[in-house]
Amino acid sequence: MRCEGMKATLPSILVLLATLAFGTGCGASAYSATGGSHFELDHGKEVDDEDILKAFQAAPQLGESSRVAFYTFDDKKAPDVEHMLAAVPHVKSTYHIPALLVSGTRRFQEPRAAGEVSIKKLRLLAARAGADVLVIVDYGYKGGGANGLSALNLLLVPALFVPFLDNRTESYAQAWVLDVRNGYFYGDASADAKSGSAFVNIYADGPDALFASDWPKLLSTLQTKLTDRLAPSKPKAPEARAAATPGATAPATIATSVDATKPAPAAAP
Repeated sequence: MRCEGMKATLPSILVLLATLAFGTGCGASAYSATGGSHFELDHGKEVDDEDILKAFQAAPQLGESSRVAFYTFDDKKAPDVEHMLAAVPHVKSTYHIPALLVSGTRRFQEPRAAGEVSIKKLRLLAARAGADVLVIVDYGYKGGGANGLSALNLLLVPALFVPFLDNRTESYAQAWVLDVRNGYFYGDASADAKSGSAFVNIYADGPDALFASDWPKLLSTLQTKLTDRLAPSKPKAPEARAAATPGATAPATIATSVDATKPAPAAAP
């Protein structure tokens, strides 16, 4: 009875092992923190001529210290981002704009697409929190799949040991920095990382684990670049502001010429 039971369960065990061997990492995967959200720095429906004029007239106005409000498309990384921003020089305080106020996602609810994320709404939420600067953080990664050695997987034993997988993973983190009061765009900061190998077996880390190991490095690079973005502003020269304003023209200068063929007027006695 015991031997028959062993014979009965052995095929199911082999099927299970084969499923694991063939199904692990055979398809490439990609992850984006924005999910189904549509994000644009400025949505076309919100832009008019007055907005463009205000954008030209806006000037950087960062002081020695700034209160920073930030938004991430994935709240799971918010504590890491907040810790990173707090370590940036000239940052006085940080405030995390919660997903509840943007997308309506509650704390113990599966994340859902926020639709179209509005910069104007994020600036308003940041202003209500008393922030000077708005920082928007996005990240993502892609990788994984099978290589040419996967043809050897017709047998179970090779599938368990042959490096037929490709776990090369590309990841990024990016931040946009805007002035809360006038919408001035201080610039963006980005970081990229690559990990993995083209030939690994089923016991190697997948894209998720490789991204997790690269995440601290991405944040460190962002922190360095944001140090420049959040440095105190230097005031623009009046000439530079006039040149940046649409329709502004430099004051006309009147040039005078002297005809050398005519005698100079006599001096008064």
